[in-house]
Amino acid sequence: MIFLLSSQAPMVMAMSDARLDPRSITSLDVLLNDLKVGMIVRTPGDFNAFSFEESYRQTGGFPVLSLSFRAAHGGLRDPKPIAKALPPFFANLLPEDKLREAMEKHHSGTVRAGNDFDLLAALGSDLPGAVRIVPSEGSVVRSEGLTPPIPKARFSLAGVQMKLSVIKNTGKGGGLTIPLGDEQGSYIAKFPSTSFPGVSENEFANLALAEAIGMDVPERELVEQSQFEGIPAEFETLSDGKVLLVKRFDRLAGGKRVHIEDFAQVFGVYPSRKYEGAAYHDIAAALGVAVSSAAALEFVRRLALAVLTGNGDMHLKNWSLIYHGKGDKPALAPVYDLLSTVPYIPSDAMALSLAGERPFKAMNAQRWKVFAHRARLPEAAVLKAVTETVERVNHSWWSLPERAVLPNRVLERVDAHVKLMSPILGTCMD
Repeated sequence: MIFLLSSQAPMVMAMSDARLDPRSITSLDVLLNDLKVGMIVRTPGDFNAFSFEESYRQTGGFPVLSLSFRAAHGGLRDPKPIAKALPPFFANLLPEDKLREAMEKHHSGTVRAGNDFDLLAALGSDLPGAVRIVPSEGSVVRSEGLTPPIPKARFSLAGVQMKLSVIKNTGKGGGLTIPLGDEQGSYIAKFPSTSFPGVSENEFANLALAEAIGMDVPERELVEQSQFEGIPAEFETLSDGKVLLVKRFDRLAGGKRVHIEDFAQVFGVYPSRKYEGAAYHDIAAALGVAVSSAAALEFVRRLALAVLTGNGDMHLKNWSLIYHGKGDKPALAPVYDLLSTVPYIPSDAMALSLAGERPFKAMNAQRWKVFAHRARLPEAAVLKAVTETVERVNHSWWSLPERAVLPNRVLERVDAHVKLMSPILGTCMD
């Protein structure tokens, strides 16, 4: 269900028409749920310019679209127009790499390869968080030579893994389907990989571990690929194994959307720089200012879990803020995209630097002390958070029922890494 003001209905009916060709659209309205906050205009030369609605600007920028748009003196600032690219906040709403290739292939004929504006126009109905991107009224220019496109599934998830936003059907038959038109999925389906055997089971077990040690984790389950209906051929992974189904924490009952933004968006960093655009202490410091010191220390616990389990993929896009209620105040979003990468990349290291280092073996007490200083957090509190995480993991991991779903080779390597890292992180106790 999409909530719309009655005065908007005629315009939205036209905007949701699946036959609109993204190449013929010259401007897009940016909405938070139903509130118009700004507009993206495509100018000659393929420049993309975003500007805020004056009525939204008068509110001081509430509900919050992104902390990255906050001016140093308060209020909002418009990003500079960019040639052939969207501003970083919007670029981070789009899929990357193989997932993007699949999306572009699925929408071939209407979305030009590498064109962010085209892809955003095609996928704007089911983006992460509460953002909706719809063609502005009167913005569609019918160009000669553009044939009406065949209606396509409209779904979008940021990231690189083959994953889709899906609907869990109720009643007789059940199953899982892809949302069409303006429908939105309430689950994320992550498909198995030919490159990384057992990756779905790996993440399933790591999420179970995070929950067992007291972290905020979304609901999840492992399902068979046969339960899905209507998966486009472009998204077939040609891999055996189960699919990880995760409940979306940016969707509530009745179709209500909850706004989120990842830390690449917070820092105004393009997806291509998600491994280098900031360090872990930058995230902790931002949480301390924007949310609370408690949120920053919860981030430390999650970071210690990543070190302990050998998760080398906790880059800027794998940490997010969530805006509950009126959307005025951010909180640390539930943990997501947890898996151990060392079974597949034995020499892997941290995705971002921690106190100037990335190798897991370097994460001793001295590194955490430097991190605490740079993050402007109490050293004793940081060391305690790390120590408690080590104790909780070792209390829960070795008897965790979800260990049983992991392939033996993957489990052996995770176990070896936990045993290796426990005494190194244990130096924080001294």
